[in-house]
Amino acid sequence: MRDKVEACITPTTDSQIKLEELNRKIIFLNPDRRIYKKVQVDACTITSGLRCDKLLLSQDECEERYVELKGTDVLHAIDQLEETIERLGEFDNNRHSYVICTNVAPIYTTQIQRKQKLFKKRYNSELVVKEKQLVVSLR
Repeated sequence: MRDKVEACITPTTDSQIKLEELNRKIIFLNPDRRIYKKVQVDACTITSGLRCDKLLLSQDECEERYVELKGTDVLHAIDQLEETIERLGEFDNNRHSYVICTNVAPIYTTQIQRKQKLFKKRYNSELVVKEKQLVVSLR
């Protein structure tokens, strides 16, 4: 990760790494209890401009998982992920991006699909948009 701020990083070996905010949650299953780094991006690592909420890094920092916990503005959340990847992203061979929102308006469906293709092409990252909660295995 570029532009590290050590005070914003919390190492963890939890079997369930939870990142949550206002009834939106992503749980990363870590059954092998490998060391990961939870990074508080918003208002810590990045204090101005667009930025996502959180980042989960593997111990060697070669695995990047960007997380935005959002209300309903999914497209804005995707913009925040893009900006954060542009500013902090270092390794593009194991990158993942997640938007966890309260609900996804049907009008966004086509736009989200376009953004998913763009993320794969430009950032070599999957882009997952889910309502309320997502569980991801870190194996």
